[in-house]
Amino acid sequence: MAVILVIDDSNLARGAIRKILAPEGYNIIEASDGEEGMRMISKDSADCILLDLLMPGMSGTEILTQLHTTGFNTPIIIITADIQDSVRGKCLELGAFAVINKPLLFETLADTVKKAMLNRAEKSK
Repeated sequence: MAVILVIDDSNLARGAIRKILAPEGYNIIEASDGEEGMRMISKDSADCILLDLLMPGMSGTEILTQLHTTGFNTPIIIITADIQDSVRGKCLELGAFAVINKPLLFETLADTVKKAMLNRAEKSK
């Protein structure tokens, strides 16, 4: 069973993601802020990361930047309410697999995670 790490300061958003992805057969683990997320990334082996950008303390952009500089290769899907093209472009430049806007749509999230997992499997062959 694939493990999805959700890093988002909103309990409501984490719950919505869990409700969408758990029935699809994913094991969901959660971090409520960036620092906790980084600790989980360093000790757990998630197959995909869903990352909010705007969080108190360490932002999703800071996490993405740090992971990018280390050559981190687990797919990261950004989930954000920010709809600016410049933000989307920056995230993709920093190695994000995709950027999804909030509010989350069931099919969009499920399909994007599925594509990320297929992409990861292809790269590991």
